[in-house]
Amino acid sequence: MCICVCANCRNPWGAPGSPARCPHCGEASFAIAVQTGSQAMSAARKKLWQNPEYRAKQSAAQSAARQKLWQNPEYRAKQSAATKKRWQNPEYQAKQSAAQSTAIKKLWQNPEYRARMSAAMKKRWQDPEYRARMSAATKKLWQDPEHRARRSTRRRVNARDKRKGVN
Repeated sequence: MCICVCANCRNPWGAPGSPARCPHCGEASFAIAVQTGSQAMSAARKKLWQNPEYRAKQSAAQSAARQKLWQNPEYRAKQSAATKKRWQNPEYQAKQSAAQSTAIKKLWQNPEYRARMSAAMKKRWQDPEYRARMSAATKKLWQDPEHRARRSTRRRVNARDKRKGVN
């Protein structure tokens, strides 16, 4: 069995060899037969995706569709509820935390990323408003007895580990 695709834009249409205007790209083209089946379809889609024009067109269409979808309050509420439900699962939390930790550690191994982040933080700390906000937040944190106890315990553990040569 086969399907026919436009020789110009590679979208499915028409009968093999039939000259006409493609309903997808509007170009005068002809249909060519393409073998079906999961491997053939996969190969055809991969080939299509290599075309920068096709890729840009598809990406733009998908982006527009997602933006439109997220404009819908019902959809947003449904997605929010589903996400909250997933985060109630301890296995999901652990998996997500591990994935984020791995990704962040990998990012920080990149010298270019480290340099960009360093420059950004230096610039941010030059802003007097940012400095004032961070200072106020830090002072507020240190007034909390639970926070002080956690930090104190953590410092003792770190000092002990350092003495023992544990990283």
